[in-house]
Amino acid sequence: ELLGLLAVYFELLNPPSIFSTMTLSAASSRLIALTDRSVLRVTGANAAHFLQGICTQDVPAALERPAQSRASPAAFLSPRGKVLADVILLPRDETEVWVDVHSSIAKNLYRLLMRHRLREPLKIEDVSSDLQVFGQLPTAAVSGSSGDSPTELPEGFFEDPRYAAIGARAILETSEGASLQASGSLDSYHAWRVCCGVPEGPGDLEIDETIPLHANLDFLNFISFNKGCYTGQELTTRTKHRGAVRKRFFQLLASDVDFDCSSSSSSRHLPIPLELALGTSGTALPGGRPQAAEVPSAEERAVMATKPKKDPSSCGTLHSVCGPVGLGILRVDGLMNNREDLVAKPDVFKAGTTLSTADGTPLTLRLPPYVFSE
Repeated sequence: ELLGLLAVYFELLNPPSIFSTMTLSAASSRLIALTDRSVLRVTGANAAHFLQGICTQDVPAALERPAQSRASPAAFLSPRGKVLADVILLPRDETEVWVDVHSSIAKNLYRLLMRHRLREPLKIEDVSSDLQVFGQLPTAAVSGSSGDSPTELPEGFFEDPRYAAIGARAILETSEGASLQASGSLDSYHAWRVCCGVPEGPGDLEIDETIPLHANLDFLNFISFNKGCYTGQELTTRTKHRGAVRKRFFQLLASDVDFDCSSSSSSRHLPIPLELALGTSGTALPGGRPQAAEVPSAEERAVMATKPKKDPSSCGTLHSVCGPVGLGILRVDGLMNNREDLVAKPDVFKAGTTLSTADGTPLTLRLPPYVFSE
């Protein structure tokens, strides 16, 4: 009893810091369990070499980096050079690689890996019951926050290798993940991803329909143009160096949203503020919310271009959308083989061209912010 009284006495003398409690609460709201992701594990003496021959990323080069910097985005392509799956690889060492993939295509990717394995002494398994993917939004994504607040994260979190502004990411053991008290919502993650202009999963990269460069995967570190052969390489390399890239993913905003989308804006290199996507101002666009059970038809999601003295015609399609902010793949008038093309000539349509949805909502086009950063 005496020990109990002493404990109460010292607690009264040293009450918990209100600031610490608020910091922890704010940090946990930025931590999100990415429940729409699965984890495959490839193990065996030739695990890294095996993946090197069938994906767009240079896996051995990733292994040469420090452990906290090895995570690498990659795509698996069909022989036609179209995207079958976009993933984030986490090489543990030459004998073990974790593959972070959208759950809806995890089985497809598993079958693809098994088909390529042949007689290789490899073990390929879905370990989603043992490992879980988490994300951490930056403070810039949380309404009302300013600057970086100190947050202690378990070992294993790393900067998102596609675009650092998205935040941090980790693949953790289920028991370790449970202790995080991640209270952020999956919708917030996807809304912020749309604000960053990053396409993800089969909702944006339709299976065996999208060329990697059309999805900006070369801007998002998915592709090594210095590695050896892999499935789909010939078309990807030829398109990059000899082709004419006229399709790209862009950000599209309802024109009644008060935001400067011009390429001369001082904020052109920054994501769109999250409050614009989650707020009530601006006309909601008819794209597919990433977690929606039903997605409008391609006709309803069409983006129309009206050029001077011509009738409107479809130039692309909206994909991931959050309120008045969306991602769309568009066919434009200029060449966009690399960043320099877009930065030098950001007006991708002929002068006087206007954009709208199929139902007539005026649209404003914005270049993704990562175009302006190396």
